[in-house]
Amino acid sequence: MVYLLDTNIIIRFLVGDHREHLAKSTEIFKDIESAKLQVEILEGVLMEAFFVLTKFYKLPKNEVINDLKTILAFNGVINSNKAILYETLTIVEVKNIDFVDALICAKSKLQGFGKLSFD
Repeated sequence: MVYLLDTNIIIRFLVGDHREHLAKSTEIFKDIESAKLQVEILEGVLMEAFFVLTKFYKLPKNEVINDLKTILAFNGVINSNKAILYETLTIVEVKNIDFVDALICAKSKLQGFGKLSFD
């Protein structure tokens, strides 16, 4: 079975501010890394995790991007849009634009969509 990963699992794993949730999320991510557990990370979940980690927890953007890219690379993350999400994070890092604009750019670049925007 493939599971949808919720944002709070990512947050607890990366922040470690709740002992019980950290232990459980660490176990979950070990299983994801080894592909014992298969998950899909929705675009909205990745966006929310990025936002919460950088705005609420005020973690450095580059650190958050590296952590999220590492998670996306785990064997158990089976997203068909993994390349788009990875490119989105790269664009956020390099171009310093918001996540949704970067997602539009990534989809345009990798899937050949046109863009309509005021940005």
